[in-house]
Amino acid sequence: MEDAWVEDGSVRFFVSSGDVKDSFSRAERDLAGLGYMPFLRSKGDRLFMVVLPRPSLQPTRPIWNLILFLLTIGTTAYAGYEMSIILVRNGLELDPIHGALSFSAALLSILGLHELGHKFMANRRGVESTLPYFIPFPSFIGTFGAIIRTKVPAPNRDALFDLGAAGPIAGFLALVPIAAIGLRLSYLVEVSKIPPGTIALTPPLILGIMSHLVGPPSREGTVVLLHPVAFASWVGMLVTMLNLMPVGMLDGGHISRAIFGERSHRILSILGALLTLALGWWFMAIFMIYFSLTRHIGPLDDVSGLSMGRKILSLLIMGVAILCMAPAPGISFQGLLKLLERLFNLAALRL
Repeated sequence: MEDAWVEDGSVRFFVSSGDVKDSFSRAERDLAGLGYMPFLRSKGDRLFMVVLPRPSLQPTRPIWNLILFLLTIGTTAYAGYEMSIILVRNGLELDPIHGALSFSAALLSILGLHELGHKFMANRRGVESTLPYFIPFPSFIGTFGAIIRTKVPAPNRDALFDLGAAGPIAGFLALVPIAAIGLRLSYLVEVSKIPPGTIALTPPLILGIMSHLVGPPSREGTVVLLHPVAFASWVGMLVTMLNLMPVGMLDGGHISRAIFGERSHRILSILGALLTLALGWWFMAIFMIYFSLTRHIGPLDDVSGLSMGRKILSLLIMGVAILCMAPAPGISFQGLLKLLERLFNLAALRL
């Protein structure tokens, strides 16, 4: 410690550089025992530490997690029933209850493993967090996803990256076998016999590849009609893609904040919201634009860099986002590729 002063009600210290990551970790543990929380930041070529009172952690009531989960089972099962009844009326399925339950189980498995990935990593990194909150939402998919809430910032950029990446990776590993099962159960129908009200989807790259590998063999004049389990995997791909947008406090926002820092994260947040809008998901894009206006608090130690292994892993995560890219109905990939090229060029100039 080189100097100390009080500013805005917090104690601040200029600190010496050196083995910053380990030294700060030890200081953070010691101060936590005294009821304080430190933040390590840079100012010019000097490092300073801000010490604030540690926020009191209010106990959560798991009963609300359970109630929301049960409600989401109901709303997703109803969504699955609505899509299955059409299949029954066209002689493709025998029992809409089977389709309802299989859709709900498949979708909640993907969302649940996604959130459990976050919870596992939060526990591993010593970050206080809640159990998953599932969000029931009466719609054609029956839910607005699920979230967990962290109660304290991540200790450093490595931990922030891990918290953001764990969920999408776990969810992706879950949706791949579910997609394979769903495609095996899907139906090949003639174009003239497509049930009324069926929505034509532009399949994500991973779903298109898997359809060729394990789906029903297509021929001219036919289309693949997705089984509810396969449709659940498509929803999982959409959720994965949206979560990996480098926006605000989304998973991709945590990852981009860990890699690029605060200023670039704000720019990427705006670009991510614009890309979501271009993909046709305007409702989510509005939320993202709002999130992009909120400052990301960052990790406690915002000075130590990200490990090389995580930088390499970020390229694989970008690959997952591309594989899961799901345009809204009516949006083509050709127009998107041109837009992506412009956005990447703009981001390169800004970063």
